[in-house]
Amino acid sequence: MLYKKTLQFLSNQVARSKLGQLQYQGIMMKVPSQMQKEENSEEDRLVKAFFTKNHEQIKVYGHSQKELNEKSSSPRNSWYKVILPFKSNPELSFKFRRFYTNQVRIGRLLELMDYIASTVSYNYILPSSGATMVTAMVDNINFFGKISADQDLEIQGYVTYVGNSSIEVYIDVMQEGVVNVSANFLMVARDGKDHSKAYKVPVMDLNGESDKETAELRCYLGKHMQDKRKLQKDRSLDRKAPSQEEINELHKFFMNPPSDITIDETQIEKTLLMHIQDRNLHGKVFGGFVMREAFELGWLNAYLHVKGQGFPQIIHIDDIQFLAPVDIGSALQVQSRITAVKDTIMHVEVNCYKISPNQQKIRSNDLHLTLNVPGIVIPQVQPKTYNEGMQWLNACRRMNYTI
Repeated sequence: MLYKKTLQFLSNQVARSKLGQLQYQGIMMKVPSQMQKEENSEEDRLVKAFFTKNHEQIKVYGHSQKELNEKSSSPRNSWYKVILPFKSNPELSFKFRRFYTNQVRIGRLLELMDYIASTVSYNYILPSSGATMVTAMVDNINFFGKISADQDLEIQGYVTYVGNSSIEVYIDVMQEGVVNVSANFLMVARDGKDHSKAYKVPVMDLNGESDKETAELRCYLGKHMQDKRKLQKDRSLDRKAPSQEEINELHKFFMNPPSDITIDETQIEKTLLMHIQDRNLHGKVFGGFVMREAFELGWLNAYLHVKGQGFPQIIHIDDIQFLAPVDIGSALQVQSRITAVKDTIMHVEVNCYKISPNQQKIRSNDLHLTLNVPGIVIPQVQPKTYNEGMQWLNACRRMNYTI
């Protein structure tokens, strides 16, 4: 039963999270301190783009043993680390702080993570190659623990797997030596002069890596994630009918409605004009900005659904899709709805659309959130139409896949 599986997830959530954290720390890239080369943060493109001041207090590191050539590259060439001194810099800490706690604002963290993933992908290829790197999707963002805005924050990124024109990037968010967030970014390379053409990225060479065996494992997992994405796409409800078990579950749900709140009634939205200050290197709206706006509306949707009785805690972010670039001067419409609920856990789906001045509307991004609100029973939601029924089944699938 779908709900029984969800309950099993809830009962084992803490244990699973801890186990996942330990397993991930076993495969993440660990660069010895003697191989970490501190860079000039005031000249760093990411730091200057994301932070308006206090550049000198932010520490930036690259690998000391880079070997770049046109045909091959390596994880160490791509490795990049930023340390944010929250403990000694109250102004910087305040920039990332949530309104109700001393924890880090997740939307702003996602925005920074996208900056770092882009930097890592450019580090992997030759800077003079002329290629353009764009975020295609962000998959499998796991939250293993809380992130304090009072402790220094360390974020590192590195390439784990490459295809012909795609690059998989791991992002690790750490405090006091422990990873609290992990994410997998899929970046794609386009020809710098003609973005309709793919750009072949250098093959990955693991010789000379200080953790070669672990790097090989990360590469294997990268290929596995690529195959898993293709399989899930083939099995998606957009392409394939629900299983008989899912049809039976949905039928029971319709026959015995647990709520008079429909999925459609939970929807909230906002529309924003895209300004030139939010553009990326290629003149389009920066993907991290869209991620922040989408996440924060989704979180607000969950917060309003429980009527402020508790603060939703993010467990997992799944399958952030970048379907179309958002143009400067267009409008970004962000829509969020609660698509499934069980006890203290809920799934939120967020869709983004770019709207041109002539009113042409194109879907640009999707985002899926799994949140927990401890201590309360979340109001149930009810699908009313076939489309909402498919949204409900999709949400149940995603909650069952989580961690």
